[in-house]
Amino acid sequence: MRSLLVFTCILLQPLISISQEITGVVSGLDDGKVRTLPGVNIYWEDSHQGTVSDGDGRFTLKQKSGQHMLVFSFVGYETRVVHVNGNGPLQVILEPNLEIGEVVVTEKDRGSYLSTIDPIHTERIGGAELHKAACCSLAESFETNPSVDVSYNDAITGAKQIRLLGLDGIYSQLQTENIANFRGLATNFGLTYIPGPWMEMIQVSKGAASVVNGYGSITGQINVDFKKPDSQERLHLNLFGSADGKLEFNGNGNIRLFRDKLTTGIFLHAENLSNRIDHNHDGFLDHPLNDQYHLYNVWKYNNHKGFMIHGAFRLLSDDRYGGSVDFIRKVPASGQSAYKTGIENILAEVVFKAGYVWPSQHVALALLSNMVSHDYLSSFGRTSYDAVEQRMNLNLVLTLDLDDHGHHNLNIGTSYFRDAFDEILNDRNMNRHESVLGLFAEYTFKPSEKLTLMTGIRGDFHNIRGTFYTPRAHVRYQPDPRYTFRLSAGKGYRTANVLAENNHLLANYRPLVFEEAVWEEAWNYGASFIRKFNVGNRDLQITAEYYRTDFLNQLVVDKESVAEHILLQPLEGKSYANSYQVDVRYPVVKNLDVTVAWRVNDVKQTIGGKLLEKPYTSRYKGLFTANYTTRLKKWMFDYTVQFNGGGRLPAPGIAIHDGSSLLIPDPVTFPSFTLMNGQITRYFRYWSIYAGGENLTDFIQDHPVLGADDPFGPGFDATNIWGPVSGRRLYAGLRFTLNYK
Repeated sequence: MRSLLVFTCILLQPLISISQEITGVVSGLDDGKVRTLPGVNIYWEDSHQGTVSDGDGRFTLKQKSGQHMLVFSFVGYETRVVHVNGNGPLQVILEPNLEIGEVVVTEKDRGSYLSTIDPIHTERIGGAELHKAACCSLAESFETNPSVDVSYNDAITGAKQIRLLGLDGIYSQLQTENIANFRGLATNFGLTYIPGPWMEMIQVSKGAASVVNGYGSITGQINVDFKKPDSQERLHLNLFGSADGKLEFNGNGNIRLFRDKLTTGIFLHAENLSNRIDHNHDGFLDHPLNDQYHLYNVWKYNNHKGFMIHGAFRLLSDDRYGGSVDFIRKVPASGQSAYKTGIENILAEVVFKAGYVWPSQHVALALLSNMVSHDYLSSFGRTSYDAVEQRMNLNLVLTLDLDDHGHHNLNIGTSYFRDAFDEILNDRNMNRHESVLGLFAEYTFKPSEKLTLMTGIRGDFHNIRGTFYTPRAHVRYQPDPRYTFRLSAGKGYRTANVLAENNHLLANYRPLVFEEAVWEEAWNYGASFIRKFNVGNRDLQITAEYYRTDFLNQLVVDKESVAEHILLQPLEGKSYANSYQVDVRYPVVKNLDVTVAWRVNDVKQTIGGKLLEKPYTSRYKGLFTANYTTRLKKWMFDYTVQFNGGGRLPAPGIAIHDGSSLLIPDPVTFPSFTLMNGQITRYFRYWSIYAGGENLTDFIQDHPVLGADDPFGPGFDATNIWGPVSGRRLYAGLRFTLNYK
């Protein structure tokens, strides 16, 4: 019996070993101290059998026959293999690994992002989004954006304007590199003065902006960041051509000097359009003839110890001629029978920025400044308008982190703005010089990652308007990463440069009656909500927002009250804009991103004593965009549809007086219309080719030039624009990019 029992135990030994368990504790050496490690991967060598240590570093693992080598692996520590030859609890200590292997994470760049961290509602548009369209200029960079609309001012000059929150772009502050720019004389063409291939990113913020950037923002702020001279991009070239004859070249290159501390970037832009095209056969060109040359040189010094200097110089020349098909370009407009417009712009700018950061004291000081000189010569038929503007901006900002945890932050500083206008309309001379000294403070309280409160106040001392104050406040609340709530309120002011911003109205038989400068003042209130869902292991994002702008003072362009003139006068009554928007962004399948948006505009203004719907404003806008990128990003396909709602048109020359009362006729409206754009891009290692089309349905508004058969007589009007003035536009281009290794 004893021999049989021994023999049975020998036979059962392999089965007994299967159920044996190994226990132990795993720790790590951290700054000379031993601490237990949770989440350590523990497994038998050359097998898939393993476990993970618990919160106290403890583990239990079954051991099969023949398993002796136990592997311990944890990020930041050396992997250790332990030989197990007993049943006692193991005590394993891992040494720190100071050289962690490189990990590369790749994901499709969607191009535009709504920040959930910034207390101000801000959308960031990057290079991937800018490649989805021809993007020859900033004006064409918003074709796939649900928030910003781009439209023509008139049917002759090619001037474009944006609309944000249902209001003209003059109420949103345009910045380049965080400095207010392209205002005044550059208002009508400033969007075309920023070439798309030069841009690194666009930030679009809605509602009241930061008081640090000035008092001029009412509906929002658009900031353009150019490509940096110390970036990895060594050389970029872009060639563009369209079927209507437009040719364009853009190039930029970076040079690194003195061990990368001093870098410089050179940017070049040239465009030409010389084909005379009249698709609708009304005797007027669909677009002006255009020559533009643009040079931008930027320098940057960074000692990599907290000190940086940034300097830049810009020189731009832009000539455009439009009007009747048979005008003679070299003959002055007053000396020929054909209707001709001629506009010449010469702009020079110098930029200087400097900053220093004291890391140990949590203090930073920054100076941002620019000086601009702009000469403007123009003629509209037999009317001439010439002007010179000299402008200077200075902004000094001190940033203080008031604690070591990032809970309290304070921006304080001072600013100075000077703007000198000299204008001549026919024989009328107008001069205006503004000088504004400002002081500001902005406090940000962030008690946790969930809540951010930002309040700011600035006081400005204006040589004409006197002293005024600008309060603004923002609240961001994020109970968890799926929900983001924002509230904002603030005031804004601006001087309406009446003639400089509205000189396109000179393409009209009725003379302008105006005050030389009008002070505008408005409150803006807003609320937005971002909700994220996980649908099919992909992020679905829904954004809902509402903004209201209430004007206390405003310049009103009145084409209706008087038949003989166009009035540009201060507001007498109410003026407001309500903007409601919902958009959905979702990658339907891998590499296919879709955006669907809908916005309703309720914009009204007191005109001729009555509160009326503001002319030329679409009552709604819908947007659908789809972007598909093939594997390894060899091909990219983009498709955009814009749904533009109808709106009201003014009824010039019909308003009549009956005794002392003013009777305005029944509303005249323009219809809704749809625009489609598409583009295909093929990527190679260093270069890419693209081809596409805008306004693929070839939609053109009826009679963009009224009275085209008699441009010097009553009834001529090239400013009654509510839709596209040119038809289908096909184009193709080539990009080449070379990076530093």
